[in-house]
Amino acid sequence: MKRILIALLVLVFCLSFCAKKSEVTELQQKPLLVKAELMQKGTLAIYFNYKGTVSAWKTANIAPDASGRVGRILKKQGDKVGQGELLATLDMTSLELMQKQAQAAMAVAQTAFQNAKLNAERMKKMLENKAISQMQYENTQLALDAADTQAKSARANLDLVDYTAKNAFMKAPFAGVIVAKNMEEGDMINPMMGMGQSILTLMDLSKVKVIVDAPAEEIERIRIGQKCLVKITSRPGETFVGEVYSKNLAADPLSKTFKVEIKIDNPEMKLKAGVYADISIEYIRKENVYLLPLSALLSGDKEVMVNENGTARKRAVTIGEKDGTSFEMIAGVRPDELVLVEGNYDLKEGTTIVLSGDKK
Repeated sequence: MKRILIALLVLVFCLSFCAKKSEVTELQQKPLLVKAELMQKGTLAIYFNYKGTVSAWKTANIAPDASGRVGRILKKQGDKVGQGELLATLDMTSLELMQKQAQAAMAVAQTAFQNAKLNAERMKKMLENKAISQMQYENTQLALDAADTQAKSARANLDLVDYTAKNAFMKAPFAGVIVAKNMEEGDMINPMMGMGQSILTLMDLSKVKVIVDAPAEEIERIRIGQKCLVKITSRPGETFVGEVYSKNLAADPLSKTFKVEIKIDNPEMKLKAGVYADISIEYIRKENVYLLPLSALLSGDKEVMVNENGTARKRAVTIGEKDGTSFEMIAGVRPDELVLVEGNYDLKEGTTIVLSGDKK
């Protein structure tokens, strides 16, 4: 009885083993659908990515150096102007009256000073002849000092009025576009007031800039003149080209990042100040290298699978740089070998495969 039981167990085990072996053999023999590609020679570019805001290359607030009444505003918002072009003037009527008043006050003060000077000289001789007291003479000197101060004050006031009149004609310091009209004709303007009053705002938008913050580990790989790709949220589908114009060599004490200024030529004025921008600074560029999609990599970027006469075979590989979609193949695969790029995950060595899609 015992022998019969043992024989039955052995028979059951053998039947089970054979069934499983048959299933495995059937799986191994059933081809799996995969996609494969040949390595392609191309260019690999890798970027640092940042966000920033577009600013005008230059900005000028058009205002006189001294206070006065706005006379004429010759430009409006949106006007293009050339360097040196007249933009606005102060009210010359009031300035001319102020000049006449200042000139008259200067003449009176000069006359008073000359009279005080002559009187002081006369009193000095009288003091020498003991015709007056020392106190009387000193009072004369005090009057002379006061007249001198008054004359200097009148001269300073006249100089200020003349300076204001000379600078009453406000010209464009550079070519650009009027982006804001801040005052109306007849308004009083005082540039010395808080917030800095201005009549017009002028911007040079023939080129623009974006300032981004780069961390310390990236700033060393950013060089002046490096090319950048610029994408503007308000202009989807368009990519602009810029370059690194300057970089700060001292980190911000709080953020510990470095300011990097990007210059973008803007001849068609497509880029507007104040809009958000995505900046990609190219820091690695390799030409004429073998490339494959990232999906080909297995085992921590150390292996790929290739098609060997309809069978999946592993290859240990050495790779170089990677971007968001591709990697550089350095060694481990021949140029004529098809590398699996889809259906390769969890694929066992020796599995029979069928290729689908384009064979590159």
